Amino acid sequence: MSLSKNTLWTTFFFLLALTSPVLFKAMSFSASQITNLTAMMYIISAVILIFINSKTNKNNTLSNHSETTQKVILVGISGIFISWFLQAILALIEIQLLNQPMGSQNTQEITNLIKSAPFFILAVTIAGPIMEEFVFRFSLINFLNQKLNIWLSAIISSLIFAILHGDGHYLVYTGLGFFFFLLYRKTGSLLTSIITHAGMNTLVIVAQLFFIK
Repeated sequence: MSLSKNTLWTTFFFLLALTSPVLFKAMSFSASQITNLTAMMYIISAVILIFINSKTNKNNTLSNHSETTQKVILVGISGIFISWFLQAILALIEIQLLNQPMGSQNTQEITNLIKSAPFFILAVTIAGPIMEEFVFRFSLINFLNQKLNIWLSAIISSLIFAILHGDGHYLVYTGLGFFFFLLYRKTGSLLTSIITHAGMNTLVIVAQLFFIK
Protein backbone atom coordinates (compact mmCIF):
# COMPACT_ATOMS: atom_id res chain seq x y z
CA MET A 1 0.00 0.00 0.00
CA SER A 2 1.29 3.47 -0.87
CA LEU A 3 1.76 6.18 1.75
CA SER A 4 -1.04 8.25 0.17
CA LYS A 5 -3.51 5.36 0.47
CA ASN A 6 -2.27 4.68 3.98
CA THR A 7 -2.97 8.29 4.98
CA LEU A 8 -6.43 8.22 3.38
CA TRP A 9 -7.58 4.99 5.02
CA THR A 10 -5.91 5.67 8.36
CA THR A 11 -7.61 9.06 8.58
CA PHE A 12 -10.95 7.57 7.53
CA PHE A 13 -11.02 4.89 10.23
CA PHE A 14 -9.70 7.32 12.86
CA LEU A 15 -12.46 9.84 12.11
CA LEU A 16 -15.01 7.01 12.00
CA ALA A 17 -14.05 5.99 15.53
CA LEU A 18 -13.95 9.61 16.69
CA THR A 19 -17.46 10.38 15.42
CA SER A 20 -19.00 7.00 16.30
CA PRO A 21 -20.75 8.36 19.46
CA VAL A 22 -22.90 10.56 17.21
CA LEU A 23 -23.91 7.53 15.15
CA PHE A 24 -24.69 5.45 18.22
CA LYS A 25 -26.70 8.29 19.73
CA ALA A 26 -28.76 8.56 16.53
CA MET A 27 -29.50 4.83 16.90
CA SER A 28 -31.07 5.55 20.33
CA PHE A 29 -28.60 3.62 22.47
CA SER A 30 -28.36 4.51 26.16
CA ALA A 31 -25.46 6.62 27.45
CA SER A 32 -23.58 3.64 28.90
CA GLN A 33 -24.17 1.61 25.74
CA ILE A 34 -22.83 4.47 23.63
CA THR A 35 -19.67 4.66 25.75
CA ASN A 36 -19.04 0.90 25.55
CA LEU A 37 -19.78 0.76 21.82
CA THR A 38 -17.45 3.71 21.26
CA ALA A 39 -14.71 1.87 23.13
CA MET A 40 -15.30 -1.18 20.93
CA MET A 41 -15.13 1.00 17.81
CA TYR A 42 -11.81 2.46 19.02
CA ILE A 43 -10.38 -1.03 19.54
CA ILE A 44 -11.58 -2.30 16.15
CA SER A 45 -10.23 0.80 14.39
CA ALA A 46 -6.87 0.45 16.16
CA VAL A 47 -6.60 -3.16 14.94
CA ILE A 48 -7.49 -2.07 11.40
CA LEU A 49 -4.82 0.66 11.52
CA ILE A 50 -2.23 -1.88 12.64
CA PHE A 51 -3.18 -4.04 9.66
CA ILE A 52 -3.03 -1.07 7.26
CA ASN A 53 0.40 -0.13 8.59
CA SER A 54 1.67 -3.70 8.11
CA LYS A 55 0.69 -3.51 4.44
CA THR A 56 2.22 -0.08 3.83
CA ASN A 57 5.42 0.49 1.88
CA LYS A 58 7.84 2.03 4.40
CA ASN A 59 10.35 3.30 1.82
CA ASN A 60 11.26 6.98 2.30
CA THR A 61 9.65 7.14 5.74
CA LEU A 62 11.15 7.53 9.20
CA SER A 63 10.46 3.82 9.75
CA ASN A 64 13.33 2.93 7.45
CA HIS A 65 15.92 3.03 10.25
CA SER A 66 14.33 1.09 13.12
CA GLU A 67 16.51 0.32 16.15
CA THR A 68 16.55 -2.97 18.06
CA THR A 69 13.35 -3.98 19.87
CA GLN A 70 15.11 -3.65 23.22
CA LYS A 71 16.10 -0.04 22.54
CA VAL A 72 12.65 0.81 21.15
CA ILE A 73 10.97 -0.44 24.35
CA LEU A 74 13.54 1.21 26.63
CA VAL A 75 13.19 4.59 24.93
CA GLY A 76 9.41 4.25 24.96
CA ILE A 77 9.28 3.53 28.70
CA SER A 78 11.71 6.37 29.46
CA GLY A 79 9.52 8.66 27.39
CA ILE A 80 6.54 8.02 29.68
CA PHE A 81 8.16 9.83 32.59
CA ILE A 82 9.73 12.54 30.43
CA SER A 83 6.36 13.29 28.83
CA TRP A 84 4.77 13.47 32.30
CA PHE A 85 7.20 16.20 33.37
CA LEU A 86 6.95 17.93 29.97
CA GLN A 87 3.18 18.07 30.33
CA ALA A 88 3.50 19.61 33.80
CA ILE A 89 5.98 22.25 32.58
CA LEU A 90 3.87 23.20 29.55
CA ALA A 91 0.73 23.35 31.69
CA LEU A 92 2.52 25.69 34.11
CA ILE A 93 3.52 27.95 31.22
CA GLU A 94 -0.08 28.02 30.03
CA ILE A 95 -1.30 28.93 33.52
CA GLN A 96 1.28 31.69 34.05
CA LEU A 97 1.41 33.25 30.59
CA LEU A 98 -1.86 32.32 28.90
CA ASN A 99 -4.21 32.25 31.91
CA GLN A 100 -5.37 28.75 31.08
CA PRO A 101 -7.15 26.76 33.82
CA MET A 102 -5.06 24.09 35.56
CA GLY A 103 -7.37 21.17 34.80
CA SER A 104 -8.23 19.68 31.43
CA GLN A 105 -11.90 19.50 30.50
CA ASN A 106 -11.07 16.76 28.01
CA THR A 107 -9.37 14.64 30.69
CA GLN A 108 -12.20 15.21 33.17
CA GLU A 109 -14.85 14.18 30.65
CA ILE A 110 -12.91 11.03 29.81
CA THR A 111 -12.51 10.20 33.50
CA ASN A 112 -16.27 10.58 34.01
CA LEU A 113 -16.92 8.24 31.08
CA ILE A 114 -14.60 5.62 32.56
CA LYS A 115 -16.36 5.88 35.93
CA SER A 116 -19.72 5.25 34.25
CA ALA A 117 -18.42 2.59 31.85
CA PRO A 118 -15.06 1.08 32.95
CA PHE A 119 -14.58 -0.72 29.61
CA PHE A 120 -13.88 2.70 28.07
CA ILE A 121 -10.48 2.75 29.79
CA LEU A 122 -9.20 0.45 27.02
CA ALA A 123 -10.07 3.10 24.44
CA VAL A 124 -8.18 5.79 26.34
CA THR A 125 -5.08 3.90 27.42
CA ILE A 126 -4.52 1.54 24.48
CA ALA A 127 -6.68 1.96 21.37
CA GLY A 128 -6.70 5.76 21.35
CA PRO A 129 -2.91 6.17 21.59
CA ILE A 130 -2.37 3.51 18.90
CA MET A 131 -4.74 5.29 16.50
CA GLU A 132 -3.34 8.75 17.22
CA GLU A 133 0.26 7.62 16.72
CA PHE A 134 -0.55 5.97 13.39
CA VAL A 135 -2.43 9.08 12.23
CA PHE A 136 -0.31 11.93 13.57
CA ARG A 137 3.19 10.45 13.89
CA PHE A 138 3.30 8.06 10.92
CA SER A 139 0.72 8.80 8.24
CA LEU A 140 0.38 12.56 8.41
CA ILE A 141 4.03 13.43 9.10
CA ASN A 142 5.45 11.08 6.46
CA PHE A 143 2.79 12.19 3.96
CA LEU A 144 3.54 15.90 4.49
CA ASN A 145 7.28 15.17 4.40
CA GLN A 146 6.94 14.25 0.73
CA LYS A 147 6.52 17.98 0.02
CA LEU A 148 7.61 19.75 3.22
CA ASN A 149 10.58 19.79 5.57
CA ILE A 150 10.32 17.05 8.22
CA TRP A 151 10.31 19.56 11.08
CA LEU A 152 7.54 21.65 9.53
CA SER A 153 5.59 18.45 8.86
CA ALA A 154 5.94 17.48 12.53
CA ILE A 155 4.82 20.92 13.74
CA ILE A 156 1.74 20.91 11.49
CA SER A 157 0.81 17.40 12.60
CA SER A 158 1.30 18.31 16.27
CA LEU A 159 -0.90 21.41 15.90
CA ILE A 160 -3.70 19.35 14.33
CA PHE A 161 -3.27 16.81 17.12
CA ALA A 162 -3.72 19.61 19.67
CA ILE A 163 -6.74 21.16 17.94
CA LEU A 164 -8.60 17.85 17.79
CA HIS A 165 -8.34 17.47 21.57
CA GLY A 166 -10.56 20.54 21.75
CA ASP A 167 -10.06 21.77 25.31
CA GLY A 168 -7.89 24.86 24.72
CA HIS A 169 -4.60 23.42 26.00
CA TYR A 170 -2.91 23.86 22.63
CA LEU A 171 0.60 24.36 23.99
CA VAL A 172 0.43 21.17 26.08
CA TYR A 173 -0.88 18.95 23.31
CA THR A 174 1.31 20.47 20.60
CA GLY A 175 4.37 20.02 22.80
CA LEU A 176 3.46 16.42 23.63
CA GLY A 177 2.72 15.65 19.99
CA PHE A 178 6.11 17.02 18.95
CA PHE A 179 7.83 15.05 21.72
CA PHE A 180 6.15 11.84 20.50
CA PHE A 181 7.48 12.66 17.03
CA LEU A 182 11.01 13.03 18.41
CA LEU A 183 10.76 9.58 19.97
CA TYR A 184 9.57 8.08 16.69
CA ARG A 185 12.35 9.87 14.80
CA LYS A 186 15.00 8.66 17.27
CA THR A 187 14.24 4.95 16.90
CA GLY A 188 12.45 4.80 13.55
CA SER A 189 9.79 2.68 15.23
CA LEU A 190 6.28 3.90 15.93
CA LEU A 191 6.15 1.43 18.82
CA THR A 192 8.33 3.86 20.77
CA SER A 193 5.83 6.71 20.70
CA ILE A 194 2.91 4.29 21.18
CA ILE A 195 4.46 2.98 24.41
CA THR A 196 5.10 6.51 25.68
CA HIS A 197 1.67 7.82 24.66
CA ALA A 198 -0.20 4.84 26.11
CA GLY A 199 1.87 4.90 29.30
CA MET A 200 1.36 8.61 29.85
CA ASN A 201 -2.39 8.34 29.26
CA THR A 202 -2.52 5.50 31.77
CA LEU A 203 -0.68 7.53 34.41
CA VAL A 204 -2.99 10.51 33.89
CA ILE A 205 -6.15 8.39 34.13
CA VAL A 206 -4.93 6.50 37.22
CA ALA A 207 -4.10 9.82 38.89
CA GLN A 208 -7.54 11.20 38.03
CA LEU A 209 -9.37 8.10 39.25
CA PHE A 210 -7.53 7.46 42.50
CA PHE A 211 -5.61 10.55 43.61
CA ILE A 212 -7.35 13.65 42.25
CA LYS A 213 -10.77 14.42 43.63
